[in-house]
Amino acid sequence: MAKKKGSRGMKRLRDEQQVRQRPGVIFGTNDEQGALNGINEIVDNSIDEAREGHGSVINYTVERGEGDIKSAEGKQADIFTIEDQGRGLPMDWNEDEEMYDWELALCTMYASGKYDSEQYTQSLGLNGLGLTSMQYASSFMDVYSAYDDKLHYMHFEKGRPVGEMKVTPLPEEYKGKTGTRIRFQPDVEVFPALRHKDILPEIILISLRKQAMQIAGLTINFTHYSYNHTVTLCYNGGIIEYIDSLTDKLMLNKTVYFEDSAVGTDDPVAMPEEYTVNMKMAFNFSRGLGENGNSIGVIEIYHNSSHMFEGGTTVQGFEKGITQAFTDVAKAMGKIGKSERFVYSDIADIMLCVCMTGAPGFRTSFKNQTKGAITNPFIGKAFAQFVYDKMRYWLEQNQTVAGKIVNEVVTNKKAREEGAEVSKKVINKLSKAVSFGNKPKDFKDCSTKIIRDRELYIVEGRSALGSVKLACNPKFQAVLPLRGKPINCLKEKLSRVLNNEVITDLYRVLQCGIEAKSDYIDNLPKFDILKLNWGKIIICTDADVDGMHIRCLLILMFLILSPSLIKYGKVYIAETPLFEISWKKEKRSRFAFNDAEKEAVLNDLYALGANDKDITVQRSKGLGENDPEMMSESTMNPLTRRLVPVEYPDGGDEQMMHDLLNALLGDDIESRRELIEQYFEMIDEAE
Repeated sequence: MAKKKGSRGMKRLRDEQQVRQRPGVIFGTNDEQGALNGINEIVDNSIDEAREGHGSVINYTVERGEGDIKSAEGKQADIFTIEDQGRGLPMDWNEDEEMYDWELALCTMYASGKYDSEQYTQSLGLNGLGLTSMQYASSFMDVYSAYDDKLHYMHFEKGRPVGEMKVTPLPEEYKGKTGTRIRFQPDVEVFPALRHKDILPEIILISLRKQAMQIAGLTINFTHYSYNHTVTLCYNGGIIEYIDSLTDKLMLNKTVYFEDSAVGTDDPVAMPEEYTVNMKMAFNFSRGLGENGNSIGVIEIYHNSSHMFEGGTTVQGFEKGITQAFTDVAKAMGKIGKSERFVYSDIADIMLCVCMTGAPGFRTSFKNQTKGAITNPFIGKAFAQFVYDKMRYWLEQNQTVAGKIVNEVVTNKKAREEGAEVSKKVINKLSKAVSFGNKPKDFKDCSTKIIRDRELYIVEGRSALGSVKLACNPKFQAVLPLRGKPINCLKEKLSRVLNNEVITDLYRVLQCGIEAKSDYIDNLPKFDILKLNWGKIIICTDADVDGMHIRCLLILMFLILSPSLIKYGKVYIAETPLFEISWKKEKRSRFAFNDAEKEAVLNDLYALGANDKDITVQRSKGLGENDPEMMSESTMNPLTRRLVPVEYPDGGDEQMMHDLLNALLGDDIESRRELIEQYFEMIDEAE
């Protein structure tokens, strides 16, 4: 049969073009995350060497790429250098393959020295794709390998070797030492996003920290051009030390650690040869609450050092084992009924845990080249049993503290169940528009429909409602009284916060939705600043201690439920005067908002000829006792009132705002003490 020229345009990609034209197949994406995945492949090789006991230091350096990131052409990617103290990348002639080892390692897909279980008991690098693929995807790569008292060097450009391998004797001071140094630059032709954005050093550090803590004693030195110092990561205590560093609100005085191993096979028929899986688990529990009132739970599961962020059999095994262990123990303790059971999130919400499994690389079945999940049935089953056995044993052997932890899990269970009910109730309530026949109790709306002019006064209690209503301008000022103190959003879960009628009434009036998220509540009205029905939201409370407390609770509520209201400058505080000062010869009163202003007003009146007999000083006892005329002039009239915008401190430092409110209203007594001491020191210095 005659050949047909150019049949359907079929074409085969060869060598480096396999990666350069289809990087997403290997790296997951062709953006900065894909580039980072490729860089991590090179780091993984150094990690594998360290795990096998070959070297304990890895140096990771990032140099600035050329070009201006703001220019129309963008810039070149940053330059990365990974250096280890391993055995050195083999680069000599390979008689079995009849080519150089450097050709196999750097220019040949699916060529690896890790197919042999005797070389690596467990390894992250395996398929022989990572180093070769990143070499193909780099604008240049310099490879230095030291072994046999010789330094081997190769240079590559855009996936191809340039020149011959150079071999020189190691300097005398490096005799007997081995290691690999790879300096390279991801190619913007392969990863075009790198023309306009960098891989952030903070993202790199997160990945390196997860690697450093898995090998006790491993030191990773990270140097970045944007830092003025080298960051050194080292956990001599391994995963135990890592967990201890996560928070200072640990429930156990000592983090618990277990390890074990199991022998088995994934398929007794198709793959009858057995292999060993090693398993480790370190855990503690946290009583601390994070943003949005949710507990701080951190659970990280690794296999051969790779983070199982995509799930897989080990993650499934952990969830099954931990849930069953807690359920069985809680039933035995009488904490839950025989027909009840926990779900994974009930426990994960308060647990700090790092788990590691390890198996020979050639036996590990990663889901794909990004290595975010494994599919081995045996490893998943063995790990589930390990987690169940160890956790149940510990809970049963430590009844006192275990009882407290189980109580926390029971609380989470109830919150989840309440959340399901609250979700329906809250969604139904928040979805109802405010109308004449369907408005919150005692809410008084204004008449204008121009959003920027509309002002919502949130006032303290019904007692203040009368004077505020009479003092406000009904055209553009609305009033919503609070019924009691608002709930402390920092100390309660979101489900309970939203079950509070005062808060749901307020957000019905605001109509902007809620930003906060919860594992227990779905389908809340999404926050949209364009749907906000008000130009200003004004907190109006008494100037006493209770009023200040209510003010802080309201600010905390906005910060947790809808922080963008603060970011967009929509929230204000109406300062209410502490003193009303009148002089018989003046027809109007003067107002002072603190003692210093009171003294200034009195001195001014004295200068005008007033004496103490003719002056009346009244201390405000609360908004409810102020007459409407005073309220209008001092608190509500735009020409004479004082409005203070609620802003983040130090030019938008949201974290500082969280820290301040947490110290004032949270459970961290030590932080509150330090803040108060610091405040009084500032007063002493000012005086």
